[in-house]
Amino acid sequence: MNEQRFACTACGLCCHGMLPLSVEEAFKWAHVFPLAMSATPIKPGTRGYATKGVAVIFSAGAKKPIQLIVTPVAFIPPTAPCPQLADTGLCSIHEEKPQRCRTMPFYAYKEEESQRDMLVPRPGWKCATGDDAPVVYRDRKIVGRTEFQRERDLLQGQAAVLQRYVDFLGRYDPGFTVRVQTASKAAVPGRVIVGFVSYLRQNKELNVVDFARRQHPVLRKWQEKTSGDATAGQFLAYYRDAMADLERYLS
Repeated sequence: MNEQRFACTACGLCCHGMLPLSVEEAFKWAHVFPLAMSATPIKPGTRGYATKGVAVIFSAGAKKPIQLIVTPVAFIPPTAPCPQLADTGLCSIHEEKPQRCRTMPFYAYKEEESQRDMLVPRPGWKCATGDDAPVVYRDRKIVGRTEFQRERDLLQGQAAVLQRYVDFLGRYDPGFTVRVQTASKAAVPGRVIVGFVSYLRQNKELNVVDFARRQHPVLRKWQEKTSGDATAGQFLAYYRDAMADLERYLS
């Protein structure tokens, strides 16, 4: 029997940087998180990813279709804490925190039998993995898989709308096509970041004005936070561009 132990110690160190969200969560928390859309190619032959029913297919301008993990994200610099992380190191929205946080340390974009590496704390993290920690993974099966299954169901449930979104970008955004192709050819596939408002534009049923009113102040706040930080140039540029993109809906 092969077992792995793990327990959160509330060190708060995993609550830094980008946070994947569901589409529904992104709209819910538009007044809190600086939002973007993320597309990450899955390199052919990569083992362990749950591509069926979760990944989307991008084929515009590509000789072979490219599988992508597409998700809204809270676009936060890697050294910056989540805006909902309290000074105590605890989550201030614990009862309604995003599903990605609830599923940690497991990752529903990967198959259940490929979760072993997710239980190895990153350098500096203070997760408990000793004999006092509970067994959470046994013989390549998650012991308590309720939250994992909820996240997997959520990802599968939004895959169709994200496929339509990627098809939309493939038709109308040549820059996206170039960036995805470039990212897919890298030794380690890169992440392509797109303004979240592009998702709203492809669905006329969504209220862009309401979103802009809630999101614009958040982007301004993060622009101010990252201004002057040489390590956050990509993020600062994104906040500025995303704000400008939203301002047409605020006049």
